[in-house]
Amino acid sequence: MNFINYSSPAFAKKVATHTFCGANAWSNLMSWLEVDKPFQDFMQLWQEKIAPYYHQEEVNPTSLPNIENIFVEHFEQLYPAQFFLRLYQLANSDLRLWLASSINTKQQEVLYYWVKDSKADKDKGYIADNWITVIDKEKFNYKGTPIYASLTAEVFNTIGKLTNNNEKRVR
Repeated sequence: MNFINYSSPAFAKKVATHTFCGANAWSNLMSWLEVDKPFQDFMQLWQEKIAPYYHQEEVNPTSLPNIENIFVEHFEQLYPAQFFLRLYQLANSDLRLWLASSINTKQQEVLYYWVKDSKADKDKGYIADNWITVIDKEKFNYKGTPIYASLTAEVFNTIGKLTNNNEKRVR
């Protein structure tokens, strides 16, 4: 059986491109695979039961095997849960439904909020990185000091209110 190298720089770049998890954060997560026994057990199960179907060119939802509740105990561990979240985010809708069947209803709710929070975090990061690009830095400064710098706090405050942190949930 060929195992997927989730620790490769190419896969880290893929995760960083399609999720809020940066390539360095992904590489750091994968480094725990060397020392964390629950993560190792999860990854062995993932590679055997999920990876062959997850990485198919075309997914036929009717040919996916039953994986109901196989990750329930693994989802309660930090590193497997974070891995699961990121691969869930990379999956198409058919694979997402299939992957969701591998955890229980309470865990599915947690996953839903994690995905929602990750999306909001990605959007906030984009806004934070790009909101100032439309401002002419030469025109809006006083003796070399940007006059719009004080707006930064207001931008982040507004972004935080828009994402309603009261909905964030932990397990």
